[in-house]
Amino acid sequence: MCNEIKEILNTFGAYIQAFNSLEPTKVLPFFHLPSMLITSTEVAVMEKPIEVLGVFAILMDDLKNKNFKESQIVGSLEVQQLSDNQGQVVGVAKRFDRSDAEIEHFGFTYTLRKVEDKWKIISGVLYESETLSNSKSLV
Repeated sequence: MCNEIKEILNTFGAYIQAFNSLEPTKVLPFFHLPSMLITSTEVAVMEKPIEVLGVFAILMDDLKNKNFKESQIVGSLEVQQLSDNQGQVVGVAKRFDRSDAEIEHFGFTYTLRKVEDKWKIISGVLYESETLSNSKSLV
């Protein structure tokens, strides 16, 4: 198995930058189709590009209404390569508004799959974060 940890981490970092733009079209290339986003209140299964755009348009419009500035990773990410073409990123993030006040924080687990030499998100699970001191770090 080739070590792809750096590539997985680079892809995830680029996804965070794209997300922070609040433009759904910028996050679309990071998603494998089909893919899923799971929260404590909802499961979104996205099989077509228009579905990814729709899910993120709703999410990003909500964040715009909260004067969203950016999401930031708290602490280190735990990045694992599960196989030649599967990886996982686990961490905690905080979202801030333009006055740098925290809007929300959450834990996340993203699973990625390598397709045509590109790592793509196949599932994202967002959940209430545990105490930050309980986090473990590999990177």
